[in-house]
Amino acid sequence: MNNRMFFVVLSFSLGALMPPLLHAKGIGYVEKFSLAEDREEALKLLVPGSREYYYYHALHAQNKGDAQEVKRILDLWIKRYGHTGRVKEVLNRQALLNYGEEPDDTIDYLKRELRLGFNHSRVIEGQKPKHPTALNADLVSFDAFLERAFRQYSNLQGITDRGLLNLNGGQLNETRLRHFLSRLQRPDIPGLPALVVKDLKARHSRGFGSHGIHRNMTKAQLDELLQLKPDLIDNANFINVYL
Repeated sequence: MNNRMFFVVLSFSLGALMPPLLHAKGIGYVEKFSLAEDREEALKLLVPGSREYYYYHALHAQNKGDAQEVKRILDLWIKRYGHTGRVKEVLNRQALLNYGEEPDDTIDYLKRELRLGFNHSRVIEGQKPKHPTALNADLVSFDAFLERAFRQYSNLQGITDRGLLNLNGGQLNETRLRHFLSRLQRPDIPGLPALVVKDLKARHSRGFGSHGIHRNMTKAQLDELLQLKPDLIDNANFINVYL
């Protein structure tokens, strides 16, 4: 990396890594520290062991180019307060300041902190691709995903509400059919009355009215349902829905 490239990276890095020093409530001590003719005297105004004490002493050591002193202060600072935002700021500054002597370490630091990845393959004209250029339809088809969902769950937990519309309710077992009907919002499902009857005849059925879709069926569907299961004429829930 040449010097020009480094300063380009540096300008972007400073924006991403450095939090603002100033707050809306006023400048405060930072003005005294920045404008002081003797910063050693300005540092004496800070309470030893405070967060500001470590922060401004670390800045002063960085301004003097004393990397060893910066490390000593950081060790004490982190031990007392942990990895705070200002600790991170000083670490970022130090990594950039070290570029002249340890450029590889600085670049590695920037890659790690900015989460940069250089995983793209070079495109060479005329060379046959080594990687697949299309998805395998057998692996990304609805049936393939459905098979995986059925392998993982005994009900329809692995199917989205939109995916329910692609299911064949007649091929579902009792548990999945019950889950299917319990999640339906609209009655525009082919053969819905037959599916409801199948569920009503199952061992663990809770009867007509146990699913919200029962109350959303059309009159034509209810008429068909009554033909398939005539004893519903004596079911109070069915009568109320029909009326």
